[in-house]
Amino acid sequence: MEASRLRGTPDRIFISVDESTGKSTVSFFPAECGSPFQHDGDHDGQLALKDAKAIIARYPSCTLHGPHFHAARPAKARPRKRA
Repeated sequence: MEASRLRGTPDRIFISVDESTGKSTVSFFPAECGSPFQHDGDHDGQLALKDAKAIIARYPSCTLHGPHFHAARPAKARPRKRA
């Protein structure tokens, strides 16, 4: 479990899900508490949510924010020039 890698007590846990790739990311505030980690094939964020709830059980003062859903920019998308 990723909770064993934490180096401190997190204040907040953030979950974001990239709908285009199916990857969910769990990150922490302050960032010094631990490195973000990802789950592949987690289109609905349930794996990340399960891990976040396990961490909150260990650190009850921590708050959960998310899951927030977004889509990544396509790989071949070109930035538009400003007029």
